[in-house]
Amino acid sequence: MELGYIDTPEEWRDLFIMMYMVAGTLLFLIGIILALVSGFLGVNVLNRVRSILKHNVQPAAQNVKETTENVKGTVAFVSDNAVKPVVKAYGVAAGARRFVGVASKVAGRGKKEQ
Repeated sequence: MELGYIDTPEEWRDLFIMMYMVAGTLLFLIGIILALVSGFLGVNVLNRVRSILKHNVQPAAQNVKETTENVKGTVAFVSDNAVKPVVKAYGVAAGARRFVGVASKVAGRGKKEQ
């Protein structure tokens, strides 16, 4: 089997080694180019995500923080002006009821049975 100047198995081997070397070098260069392109695209995507987070999410988070502070203030106001007086009034009423119950038992024991 002759192909031009190649007529021995050693020459075929050398040809395939050279072709393998050229193909490997080309694939290596293509891999480097693809890695650089994907790296630049990745950096670009990260910069866009940072921009979106900075311009859209950060103001929304600030609004949530302000709303939370407003709710805390409202809860403190309602607790101080509505809940505490009602709890005190119920506490006094319960204490008075208990006092009357204990006083009536004590008064009932003081009587002698006939």
